[in-house]
Amino acid sequence: MPERIWFLERAPAEPVRRKLWLEVTDTELVRRIDRGRVAIVELNRPERRNALTGPLMDQLADHIEEVNAEAVNAAAARAERTSAETNTAGTDGPESGIAEPGVGALLLCGAGGAFCSGLDLKEYNAQPPPDWLRTAAHSIRRAHIALARCPVPVVVSLERYAINGGAAFALAGDLIVVGRHAWLQVGEVRQGMAAPMNIAWLSARYPLATVLQIVLRGHRLDGETMSRMNIATEVVDDDQVRTRAEELAAEVAAYPSGAAQSLKTAVLAMRPNLSTVVSNAVVSNADGHNVAAWFERAATLSSHGSEPLRPRSVQED
Repeated sequence: MPERIWFLERAPAEPVRRKLWLEVTDTELVRRIDRGRVAIVELNRPERRNALTGPLMDQLADHIEEVNAEAVNAAAARAERTSAETNTAGTDGPESGIAEPGVGALLLCGAGGAFCSGLDLKEYNAQPPPDWLRTAAHSIRRAHIALARCPVPVVVSLERYAINGGAAFALAGDLIVVGRHAWLQVGEVRQGMAAPMNIAWLSARYPLATVLQIVLRGHRLDGETMSRMNIATEVVDDDQVRTRAEELAAEVAAYPSGAAQSLKTAVLAMRPNLSTVVSNAVVSNADGHNVAAWFERAATLSSHGSEPLRPRSVQED
């Protein structure tokens, strides 16, 4: 029996997305599966190694934005409930140690035992060009901005490989579970191409020396190397990556009273990049603008001109 998933439908003249239950089909480019308090968002093009296209990235952004909205609403309800419990409980305060409802973590992964092979070169270089090529750069940024705004911990299941554009989505993870023989490659330098989203995430999360090693050499980084560079949270056997990533996401999501979400907010608020300003568990509009500006700046600084992106194959090590 096929598994049921969340599918986001956007009506042509209606800006509000409607959430529907649909059966899994081969036509869904990204699917969402809820398990407990974990929202699993899965790239679903296994026949193309989960390669990225404009429509896939639009669906990815839709799903993540939906998760974000649910998490923010749940946090606001939790704060309101806690305040009410405090007022009625006197000096004892609200009850603690109880798991809260709602999304507690987001797990980003790929179908078919691989994370993401990067941009789909066949589709990007098709003749005639696909209609979505004109807006592909916007679609990429929108998906990354949604991930950067995610208020709950983002866990990444990195199976087999994450290449170039795929590497950028892997680097968006707060916690990254990597297969022992899996690899990540920011190889745009070998193609003579820009790497704006990789630069944005690397610069926000890692020391300068680490960033330069990764982007200037363009080498494949295996699981143990990623662990040494503090990119990988855990390195496990290749056939255990998805299982362990789901366990880790469930563990983090189960902490009581939105603890993981609150601590992520506090940590990011102390960082100069991708900082999160939160008031009563609601991300402010000003902060949302700052997050978007960070990725726009990376795109501008990395730009090689205004022509649509036409990627080429990366050179092997």
